[in-house]
Amino acid sequence: MVTEPSPGTYRFKGSTTTETGSWNDLTNVVHVDAGTYTMDATDWPLGNNSWLMGIQAHISHDDGSEGATVFGPRNYGQKTLKDGTLQCNIFINTTGEVDKTFTPRLYKID
Repeated sequence: MVTEPSPGTYRFKGSTTTETGSWNDLTNVVHVDAGTYTMDATDWPLGNNSWLMGIQAHISHDDGSEGATVFGPRNYGQKTLKDGTLQCNIFINTTGEVDKTFTPRLYKID
């Protein structure tokens, strides 16, 4: 189960006994203006380089040029982006008991 105890904060609580065959994710879309951005969370549930739980974000550029994955595990640092739509997926790909809270943030640096 996923709840939102406060705006932008997500709590994942539950368990599974079967192997996860694909990601279950929460998707949100935000338009970004050209600039330098970084993705961060002060409470990465399993660290900021885990493929078990985190964020992966893909940008579709307004000018029609080829989009790209711009944020993901081991790659949340500063990125220079063009105007576009950023699709952010919070994913969880783990088995067993989960009780984690997560507050991801996208920051525009300039």
